[in-house]
Amino acid sequence: MMGGALDLIGNTPIVRLGRVASDVDANVYAKCEFLNPSGSIKDRMALRMVQEAERKEELRKGGTIVDATSGNTGPALSFVGSMKGYKVKLLIPSKWAGEYNPENRIRIMKCFGAEVEAFSTKGHEKLLDGLSPSDASAAVFAIGMKKCYDLERSDPLVWWANQSDNPENAQAHRQTTGREILEQLDNKVDAWVASIGTGGTILGVAEALREKIGHVKVVGLEPEDARVTQWYRSGSMNKYRATVGLPASKSLVELMLEKGLPDEVLTVKDNDARETMNRLCLEEGLFCGMSSGANVYAALRIAKKLGRGANVVTVLVDRRERYFPEYPREHYVI
Repeated sequence: MMGGALDLIGNTPIVRLGRVASDVDANVYAKCEFLNPSGSIKDRMALRMVQEAERKEELRKGGTIVDATSGNTGPALSFVGSMKGYKVKLLIPSKWAGEYNPENRIRIMKCFGAEVEAFSTKGHEKLLDGLSPSDASAAVFAIGMKKCYDLERSDPLVWWANQSDNPENAQAHRQTTGREILEQLDNKVDAWVASIGTGGTILGVAEALREKIGHVKVVGLEPEDARVTQWYRSGSMNKYRATVGLPASKSLVELMLEKGLPDEVLTVKDNDARETMNRLCLEEGLFCGMSSGANVYAALRIAKKLGRGANVVTVLVDRRERYFPEYPREHYVI
């Protein structure tokens, strides 16, 4: 037992959607990950990554946790780091894609005691010149990772969580989230639907489900301006990482693709994610954010295809107030 708020991570309830899913015959279930202590599913992997770093003595007393974040991993690392007595420094893009405004997410990080640096892309103009919105997102992500890499190399007390490449990100969900879903639904899952992001949630849960059940349809989601699977299938992300000076490393998304996952990739538009998010609040009383809206939107599409008796499962990722600075044009980000 760890004691305190860290014990509250995980074991979240699962809810069968009613009014939102009234026009589909399949059962659509949503696991309420926004009920984790810092308000998102990322608490699970933040705790697992930190514990493993401690076990391997990569993170020691007096140490500092660093990572780049679009806004959800940051609060989780801030929370876990605070509870364990570490300093936390988060790097977040000062400008990204769409209506992106992480102001409230930054406030949460600071409330948990983290130092937050909004990094610019100054000096990388040549890299970013002429890129599509999706490829520009990938390049900015690589720039943030390089800044974390440099911080880790400059100080032996700095540990870079590196959520995109850290296998413990996926293991957290394989060992906890996936097993909880199996127990809650009596091992009856026909489809698993989730945003891809860093790959940890979708991969870890998929492996847990398939290990127990066999074939479960796995559907991954991407925003229009951050097509993560294309970043790696085309080689563009690894090119950007090499260009900014990062050493070669295999990401969780690459590992996922090598395993033949997901079975299907859907691109979700902001308007569809936003409309579903609003319906979840108004019709189900579920006060969750844009990734949750995207997840449920896609889960409903898959449910229509699978038909009566099938169980489709997704996750409600985080709480809605994180996106208030973007209201009413909230943006779906990885």
